[in-house]
Amino acid sequence: MIGTVARAAAVLRSAEDILILTHRRPDGDTVGSANALCLALRKLGKKAFLAPNSEITRRYVRLLAPYAPYEGFAPRFVVTVDCADRTMIPADMAQYAQHIDLVIDHHRSNEGFGAENLVMGQRASCAEIVCDVIEEMGVALDSSIAEGIYIGASTDTGCFKFSNTTANTHRVAAKCLDAGVDGGEINRALFETKSRARYEIEGMLFSSMRFYRDGKIAVALITREARQKTGADWDDLDAIAGVPRQIEGVEVGLTLTELENGDTKVSVRTTKEVDASAICALVGGGGHLRAAGATLHCDSAEAIRRMIEATERVYAGETA
Repeated sequence: MIGTVARAAAVLRSAEDILILTHRRPDGDTVGSANALCLALRKLGKKAFLAPNSEITRRYVRLLAPYAPYEGFAPRFVVTVDCADRTMIPADMAQYAQHIDLVIDHHRSNEGFGAENLVMGQRASCAEIVCDVIEEMGVALDSSIAEGIYIGASTDTGCFKFSNTTANTHRVAAKCLDAGVDGGEINRALFETKSRARYEIEGMLFSSMRFYRDGKIAVALITREARQKTGADWDDLDAIAGVPRQIEGVEVGLTLTELENGDTKVSVRTTKEVDASAICALVGGGGHLRAAGATLHCDSAEAIRRMIEATERVYAGETA
């Protein structure tokens, strides 16, 4: 851990004109954490806003858009939530990348790129840390604040099913339920409801999936053509990286997505036998023990080759 919850809370209580940044390709944890922190700061009478994120999907836009800063707002204090490093800051917020006042994060790889840092790698989600900070600031959870925290905790643990889920995760979730959050409805919307485009994409993945190392490695590719044919957007692809790991015998699921600029986005999900972050570190990425990612500046065929090679190297005991 870098820094303390008490220090982060004290710094926030003394801050004014606060802007909170989410990361590139925002997920439920970064958006939920940002939303909860913003609402808590406003309860303290602070002028706090959420920075616009051009990559926000329709699933999470309601948590971000209503709290955008007004035209001409000049922040005096900038916070990042769930950002492992400066490269995760969206391009349209790059002007703040070298001037982060407080980093709140749970990625073990985070070395602390802010003036103040609160990094707790043992936490399953950034939302759990934000919950601690909010309570330390003396703000009671209400249903609105708790909703963001619950979304962050549930999405980063796969609805509390992933191995990163801890007793603390459940304690935080219980606090949210006590505050009035409808956990069942949130889980239904996030984990059970799928668009037709998502079903079609999943069908394509299963029919074209390739296996290596006697079925321990599964590779799924989402091509640009498949996305165009199904009409799938990034919201439809949310958490799709977990699909290959659902197959019996698979220890490493590699999900690659072709991007419009020719790059290939890679998401790695593993079982307890393999370190996902170690695989991604070998190709310039990073993340968590069981969930990590990278962006490779090459076409998908080359990206698959590199990822298979990196995975085999990790099996052989090699690290970055």
